[in-house]
Amino acid sequence: MTYLQSNLHFLRTKNKLSQKELAEKLFMTHQTISNHETGKSQPDLEMMQKYADFYEIPLSDLLHLDLSTKKPVKDIGNIIFDKDRQTFQILSGSKGIYPMKDVYKCQIVFEDAKYYGKTKPFSHRLLISSFESFFVTLRDTYVGLEIELKNKEKLYVYVSNIKQKHYSDAFKADVKVAETLKKYFKTIITGNKIMKDE
Repeated sequence: MTYLQSNLHFLRTKNKLSQKELAEKLFMTHQTISNHETGKSQPDLEMMQKYADFYEIPLSDLLHLDLSTKKPVKDIGNIIFDKDRQTFQILSGSKGIYPMKDVYKCQIVFEDAKYYGKTKPFSHRLLISSFESFFVTLRDTYVGLEIELKNKEKLYVYVSNIKQKHYSDAFKADVKVAETLKKYFKTIITGNKIMKDE
């Protein structure tokens, strides 16, 4: 049995893409996307691989796993932790799937929102302190993480899905999520098992 149709619909909606937006990214028509999701037509092998590459998952998972019921232990702050594979997947920022064992350190970072999407993630960082809050309260910011791997490669995760005003309640909530993720990565770095069933 193949789960291709349901997985294509699930992955598109999970990534908050309309059929039209996905069609533009994959250089196909909106109708083709719709037909693949409803089963009116079947993508060829090359097209299936294109979907798998776009969503950064193995083709075998796209075809043979019901991804809507596969429950990773943690799915927070635009990161999915997969206990079975001992990997984490970044959904926003430095997209990709990475081995947990490669993480060296992690820190919370902030980006000036006016540069979001125009440069590499977190190229224009803000230094935020409690002193600054008295003077700069209206600056738009994205909260995120910088994850350094053992090979010195740096990955970036947007914890914020939309820009936040400094010290607003939404900003504070995103910082809390970033702090939770930082603790997870600290646990990974120190070798403690975090991927236990909850």
